[in-house]
Amino acid sequence: MSKLLIIGAGGHGRVIADCAEASRQYCEIAFLDDSYPEREQNLAWPIIEKSSTWKSFKDEYSFALAIGNNQARLALYRALDEANVHLPNIIHPAAIISSHSELGKGNVVFANAVINPGSKIGNACIINTSASVDHDCQLADAVHISPGAHLAGSVKVGQCSWFGVSSSSVQAICIADNTQIGAGAAVTKDTEANGLYVGVPARRIKDI
Repeated sequence: MSKLLIIGAGGHGRVIADCAEASRQYCEIAFLDDSYPEREQNLAWPIIEKSSTWKSFKDEYSFALAIGNNQARLALYRALDEANVHLPNIIHPAAIISSHSELGKGNVVFANAVINPGSKIGNACIINTSASVDHDCQLADAVHISPGAHLAGSVKVGQCSWFGVSSSSVQAICIADNTQIGAGAAVTKDTEANGLYVGVPARRIKDI
């Protein structure tokens, strides 16, 4: 069993800690967060230093990234990966992941999420509570599939894109880089990069 440091002690970090605890793979779980030393506890888990001190711990701990912003999470992931930090996938035991799917590094997969056969998940992705990624989907790095969001089969999702809570997509479409899909939206055709899409069917309402 190894020790896990989670960078970011917000609500998302608490879910990662709970997920890691449920996996029973870690003898110690702690946080780095910029609120230290004003905050020294995040529910049941200690905050032991500021986020910027991660290099001091890289030989002793595995790391998870509890950063909701996709671009910021990807930048930190790349810095840690370049420093040869161990970035395991944190997977809740109640998630269902096909043995015929592929996951990169530094991903989190929460309770009741499903990843079906033939799917390829990049690095630093979030597959959130009760989300599903159906067969043969391809997710680039730093994608976030929010709670209750569902991708039909053979969907390609570009880097740093985000499906909001309870959003969905039809099969075999391409979601461009840095696309945000609003809560409850249903995507029925390819998107263009750097845009916010909302509604049923989803339509682009602004650049981001």
